[in-house]
Amino acid sequence: MVDQGHSTGWGLLGRRAGAYVIDIVLLFAVLGPIGWLTQRTFGLSPSTGPQIWATLLLNFSLPSWVYFATSDASARGATLGKRWLRIRVSRNDDGRVGVTQALGRTGVKLLPWELVHVSAFGLAWSAGHFSIVQGVGLTLANALALAYLAWAVATRGRQSVHDLLAGTVVRFAN
Repeated sequence: MVDQGHSTGWGLLGRRAGAYVIDIVLLFAVLGPIGWLTQRTFGLSPSTGPQIWATLLLNFSLPSWVYFATSDASARGATLGKRWLRIRVSRNDDGRVGVTQALGRTGVKLLPWELVHVSAFGLAWSAGHFSIVQGVGLTLANALALAYLAWAVATRGRQSVHDLLAGTVVRFAN
């Protein structure tokens, strides 16, 4: 019997989206309490937009970058979410993703997320004031996220924009 997900590729798109959600939930479940404990331990209380942005960068962004890049460059080519849903990332020629390639892929993949952080917090210089630059950044982040999704749909989950630029594809795991 043929697995419809394997034959059409649409199962790959669903698994890919599911793996990303699983990874984000896991990251927040681990990094949230660690960040909270760190802030309490050192008496940190970020209150300005730039302070909140710096806290997000240290507590969530950098660890997330490390997680995604090291997972993609690992022998299995998969995050925990990808492993669970039996998919993996590889080079276009099916070879293992290198560290530099994984970092580039991760950087482009998380660009919309980072643009939201910078726009909403890093550029928020006064409470209650939302600048045009912040609006442009948030609009760009959403446009990029939609473009990533559109490309993934067009390729039935094999690639998104970050894969295209990094020379990678997502495949069913063996």
